[in-house]
Amino acid sequence: MISHGGLTFDPSFNAYKIVPSFDLMRLMIALLMLASLVQMGFCQSKAGREELKAKVEKAFPDPPDMKRLVQDGRVWIDKAKRRVVVDGYVVLRRGSLEMFACPVGTKEHESVVALLSKAQYVHAGLLAVGALPGKPTKFDPYQPASGATIKISVLWRDEKGEKQTAKAQDWIKHAGADRAMTYDWVFAGSGIYKDEESREEYYLAEGGDLICVANFPSATLDLAVRSNDTNAGLEFLAYTEKIPPEGTPVRLVLEVSDEPPARGSDPIKPGVLPDVVKPIEVPAIEAKPDPLRIKK
Repeated sequence: MISHGGLTFDPSFNAYKIVPSFDLMRLMIALLMLASLVQMGFCQSKAGREELKAKVEKAFPDPPDMKRLVQDGRVWIDKAKRRVVVDGYVVLRRGSLEMFACPVGTKEHESVVALLSKAQYVHAGLLAVGALPGKPTKFDPYQPASGATIKISVLWRDEKGEKQTAKAQDWIKHAGADRAMTYDWVFAGSGIYKDEESREEYYLAEGGDLICVANFPSATLDLAVRSNDTNAGLEFLAYTEKIPPEGTPVRLVLEVSDEPPARGSDPIKPGVLPDVVKPIEVPAIEAKPDPLRIKK
């Protein structure tokens, strides 16, 4: 073995093979981490957010046949199809997760997606399309979150400009295993905090707990299984290989389901979870063109 300039030359089979030394490998890893932190810092800066917001607006037009819920958030509803659409962008591709998605400016360091909406707007949108909230996670003793099952899909364009779609669970994997998460989210509904002095009320999920993969009593959407950042529950990571580059505009589609939430390969049986509320049934309607289009 001959080392020079951080590279190890290994003569074998009448040829030379360049093998990175341990120090060089550490340097490469450090540079990759630095690049990720720089990108994350850009996504979390005010100027970066404004630029990314403009990028999202350019990528996604208002979906046809849907009603915009508010002017200061990119949220739309379709009562007939029981869908809520909300836009955002990728902020994290590697590392531990406590959220799948959070409002912009909150918990981007532990969420895959930052959404251009307040958490309360998503809550209001779900109520408007017929989803009934259950109850958030409780501890001591533990009770899982409950509420209407919400299926979440992600739309985006790849580096070639081709339209792509995936289940939100495909971007999340179990810690220590290369397999995607299979649990569904439920509409737990978060809660309201009232300041005793000012008498002002605050929606708890505005702190970032919008679409969670770790249990929080303040979550708008949570998993109906024990999941936290300790050894007592499930732990999840960003599924790096499945997630497009940071800064990629994405459109989330939240759809109310009458099915009980999936728990791994088996659905949770009705009655197992406390206070599970079945969403309102909507009569069948004539099919319409899919509104979830991406601007060409």
